[in-house]
Amino acid sequence: MDLLSLRAVVTVADTLHFGRAAQRLDVAQPQVSQRVRKLEKELGFEIFIRSHHSVSLTAAGARVVRDAGAVLAAVDRLSHVAEGLRTGTAGIVRIGCVGSAMFGALTHVLAESRRQLPDVQLQVREMESPAQLTSLRDGSLDLGFLRPPGPRKLRLRDVWSEPLVVAMPAEDPLTDLEVVPSSALAGRLVVVFPREAGPGYWDQVVAALANTDVLLEQSRSADHITTLLGMVALGEGMTLVPASLTGVRLPGVAYRPLRPVTALRLAVAVAPGEPSPATRRVLDTVPSLR
Repeated sequence: MDLLSLRAVVTVADTLHFGRAAQRLDVAQPQVSQRVRKLEKELGFEIFIRSHHSVSLTAAGARVVRDAGAVLAAVDRLSHVAEGLRTGTAGIVRIGCVGSAMFGALTHVLAESRRQLPDVQLQVREMESPAQLTSLRDGSLDLGFLRPPGPRKLRLRDVWSEPLVVAMPAEDPLTDLEVVPSSALAGRLVVVFPREAGPGYWDQVVAALANTDVLLEQSRSADHITTLLGMVALGEGMTLVPASLTGVRLPGVAYRPLRPVTALRLAVAVAPGEPSPATRRVLDTVPSLR
């Protein structure tokens, strides 16, 4: 029992005419007849009642055609899936992303991927940069969105940049300012997570606060940017976050732009080795920072 015979039987049943079935299948009519007879011989009964003027299905033939149609539909779906996996228009791409980019940056950089590749499943996990680097090296991630710099062995490309803003308790007098100069933070407590949890973020914060005499505190209990915002809401100092986090409305937290502007970059990192077709497709849709 082969697919050509099944397709011939289903097409003849649809047209109830061997000649029209041959035209639809783009083969000679004798080939259609041979394929139908072959299947009838294998099954041991007639599928069609033939006369000089008409073709009709037997009762057993109607059941065969129904099941053959289901088989062919499944085969066609499998062929479509296989083609998508081969070309990268289908498949799974495992992605890591720093928490501070989950509130705006990632939505932007993956927008074209979601539009162009609806059959590619993006499995996104929130992971800080060091954890991403480990997972990229061991092959459990395909792409990582992290704060540069990164090791030279990994391919990194900048895809997004946004300014740092000051997140402070809502009752802080600095909320009266439209823009907060970094010098105004002198003597203030600024909480950040430890450098090993996010070297790229940490280095940019330190650069933004250089020569300001702030009280920089590395909180060992905070390894995510949202934890820092929770500490601010509790009145335990202030912090610097990417501008996209201003959309996170926490009671007791206010945001103000920081001057001078300090840009926080986001880069895409690719796992070593040859990426899967779907990974290449997604990577092609991710914009480069200009």
